[in-house]
Amino acid sequence: MNSGFLPRIGAVALVTSALLAGAVSAPALAQTDTARSAPAAASAAGYVALGDSFTSGQGAPPYILDGTNCLRSKRASYPIFSDLVSSYKLKSNNACSGASTAEIPLQLAGVSPSTALVTMTVGGIDAGSNIVLAACAPNPASDVCLGAINNSVAQLSILAPKLVGTYGLVAATLPQAKIAVLSYPRQFKPGFSPLGDVLNGATDALNLVIKGSVEAMDTPRIRFVDASQEFAGHGIGSRIPFFAFDALNPFALANFHPNALGNSLGYARALLNDGLLRR
Repeated sequence: MNSGFLPRIGAVALVTSALLAGAVSAPALAQTDTARSAPAAASAAGYVALGDSFTSGQGAPPYILDGTNCLRSKRASYPIFSDLVSSYKLKSNNACSGASTAEIPLQLAGVSPSTALVTMTVGGIDAGSNIVLAACAPNPASDVCLGAINNSVAQLSILAPKLVGTYGLVAATLPQAKIAVLSYPRQFKPGFSPLGDVLNGATDALNLVIKGSVEAMDTPRIRFVDASQEFAGHGIGSRIPFFAFDALNPFALANFHPNALGNSLGYARALLNDGLLRR
């Protein structure tokens, strides 16, 4: 482990604070809710976020205290940033840490059928990502860790039908919504560690299944958003990581999830670049 890595994370936190103040490099990214006029906010099309911890904002504490264990970021999830740079108004972030495809129906409960935009990350839990993290955090070089990774890759063979069913349910429940399905970014700088390279490969395999499942839906209303370009060069071990990682506390809740930089300059920018945040 590079001894200079942890101090750099502290420096990134300062950079993030500046970005949250509005200096996100593009004029549109400096927009805030307070800058919106009341009529504009009232007429904005509704936006709802669904899925797992990558959408809830687990890597960007503090979390909303809502009586759940969903670990929804209070101010730096990618849905929050997306709301700031689009003509859509975020009505709710229903994503929850640990959510699989089986939880999406519950997340849809009470969502207005007139919702115009949905963004989501889902499938990682179905593939066993939480099991992998639990197995690998104590000792990444252990046989238990490698076994968990291999089992996760094996689960991909039964994931596609779950994803297709989930996308279909969202589309049927919210018939007016444009649906953006985001990829899972590679979490490690290539070559940073042998385990990181293996996990990156598993992430690539997962994204292929997600992309194929979206394509199988064969409708322009459901789009796959590949965020790999926006996250490139910013994995764990890089000079400016887009992921939370505390090497002194392998079980920290935020670990291995996009931090505020990843949510703003990674995920939100990918949605912006792909035109999903324009009406």
